[in-house]
Amino acid sequence: MYNVFVFKKESDFLMINSVILTLSDTLNATYSILFLILAYLIGSIPFGIVIGKGICHIDIREHGSKNIGSTNAIRVLGKKVGFLVFFMDVFKGIVVLLIVKILGMTGAWESPIDPIFYGVAAIIGHSFSIFLKFKGGKAVATSLGVVFVISPLAAILCLVAFYITLKTTGYVSLASTFATFTVLITVWVLYGCGSEASNFLEYFINKQTLATGILVSFMATLIILKHRKNYVRLLNGTENSFKKKKENN
Repeated sequence: MYNVFVFKKESDFLMINSVILTLSDTLNATYSILFLILAYLIGSIPFGIVIGKGICHIDIREHGSKNIGSTNAIRVLGKKVGFLVFFMDVFKGIVVLLIVKILGMTGAWESPIDPIFYGVAAIIGHSFSIFLKFKGGKAVATSLGVVFVISPLAAILCLVAFYITLKTTGYVSLASTFATFTVLITVWVLYGCGSEASNFLEYFINKQTLATGILVSFMATLIILKHRKNYVRLLNGTENSFKKKKENN
């Protein structure tokens, strides 16, 4: 009789433990979904339009290339306002991803999915904004924000590649393309050769996950596809060039 009673108690304990684990998994999944939605919504904020209308009373969709991104913002709104748009677009890729990373590092909450997914959600938001009937920009600046959090080394090399290409050719679209391939190559190299980070400095060469490699490949593909019209203009010799603009001035 005593043994049966103990067995029931153990069964009750296992059942309660199973319920707790199920609730914990459900909460983690719920938090992940909420963070994904938050990342998408923040990514969807069209700062090029918000800042353009708010500060300059100009809708950049009606001027220049009609793109909502920072390149068109710099051309249409000027360098100061244009760079503000750029930094806000970069911020969109950083904010939720960094929060999730910090929560994981402090032990407050561990994401059940790879943090890169939250960055991709922000990029999708920028490219297919819910506030613009699922239209948007090319996501270069927002992608840079994501890369800064997941791999600072890839972000730095990306900026170097962008600067050299832009300085040499004057074409932002070409610079963005070279920068994108630089990130892609760096992330896959770190996936194969990176080391596990134990301090801030080692985080620069932190080993990347397979999910990061795959999703960065997705990000790169999206950026390349968003630049198709630019490549056609490059081939036709009609692409806008900052270098040509300076020479004309």
